[in-house]
Amino acid sequence: MEGTVISDEVCMKDALENGIPKTDTESKLQGPEDYILNGTLRRPHMEWWRAVFLVLGDILGTGILAIPSGLASMGWLLGVLFLVVMCGIFIYCGLLLYRMRLMYPHIRTYGDLGREVYGKWGEWAVYLVQYTSLFLVLPVYLLVASTALRDTVAPNSCLIIWMFVNSGILLVFMQTRTLRFNAWYSLFGTLAIVVTLVIAIVQIIIDASSSTTHGELVSSTGFEKGLVGSGDIIFAYSGIYVFIEFMDEMKHPHHFSKVIYSANISLFFAYAIVGILGYAVYGKFVVNPITSSLSAGPVKRVANAFLWLHVLVAFIVHALVFNRAVAVRFCKKYVDDFRWKGLLAWFTVTFVSTGLSLILNIFFPYLSDIESLAGTLFSPITGFLYPNLFYWKCAGSKMSAKQRWFGWFILVVFGICYTILGTYGTIYSMVQNVGATPLLYKCL
Repeated sequence: MEGTVISDEVCMKDALENGIPKTDTESKLQGPEDYILNGTLRRPHMEWWRAVFLVLGDILGTGILAIPSGLASMGWLLGVLFLVVMCGIFIYCGLLLYRMRLMYPHIRTYGDLGREVYGKWGEWAVYLVQYTSLFLVLPVYLLVASTALRDTVAPNSCLIIWMFVNSGILLVFMQTRTLRFNAWYSLFGTLAIVVTLVIAIVQIIIDASSSTTHGELVSSTGFEKGLVGSGDIIFAYSGIYVFIEFMDEMKHPHHFSKVIYSANISLFFAYAIVGILGYAVYGKFVVNPITSSLSAGPVKRVANAFLWLHVLVAFIVHALVFNRAVAVRFCKKYVDDFRWKGLLAWFTVTFVSTGLSLILNIFFPYLSDIESLAGTLFSPITGFLYPNLFYWKCAGSKMSAKQRWFGWFILVVFGICYTILGTYGTIYSMVQNVGATPLLYKCL
């Protein structure tokens, strides 16, 4: 994969040629101590191995629980092949963002990159898609966390009560503002999902003794369902749209390539194990999340308890990126201000975003389809389309013909064609589900 991109030395040279002073560029690539950037004190102290846990804590979560049902929608042949291909493509596109961050070491967000490459239009094109996607994921996480907590404590209780409980818990923990601190949250969240998966795998193996189905080579669920399933797999890998924000917190940003390889390879093996076992045991009747397919009992409750802990962390990490973006737009001077005015401004932003997530859960009944929609509509744009379009402009004549053709293939096939087809399949599924869920959650 390294052969398809430009070396770090070329990235450094490009940065210098773009008018960035040598000492400033070198210091940022090597990882400075505290420094002032655009009037804001920056503290990029996070090591690369902690960034791996941050990425895993961000990506490895509700997505992996949908892999078995994704395979069920596509069948063994297409499903496993798609799982492998997506791993390679997300590594490649992640490396493109990494290289561009080295070219422009002063940028802090994906939107900053868009501005550097295509001006204001590029900036807002990124922000519109990135933060819409980020926000729509928050209600999904809140729903999954609330369902998991309810199934742990009192399976027959009112779901909306647990939504309010989780909203209060999240509001408290979101008052920590830096990804450096939240890396420890992500470490805890990663351990929680690992425990969830271990418990789920053990129960799946136990349930295998009574299983009478082993999946289908080619799924019989139909073309549209297959597109929805592929969207679940893409959503499970997506997350590179916050890679630049993660690099902004790193002590040595040029080590982020280690993060990309380590995280994506770990994701692939985790997805393959859970997806193959889950689909083989439960067949086409497997549901999302896989924990709901487990046999009822204490083991299922314990699995849901750890799932709850993990999803809370995933919500916090996603919400931090979203809330910082909102705060920068409306109260920039208070973003890194820890005096009472800064604390109040940050609390207001987090209160509004959490409250809106709660309201969407109450009044919008089709949140189970939002995950697939994010995978088929937003993830290809931020994960495939933008990285290749931006890199094409940044690298220009330095790209070989092979690199250009490979970039165009990803851009056209996955960035454009798949976005159109996948979104059609997801919307088709949502229309088919109209009326299946009540408008408001009712107590059982």
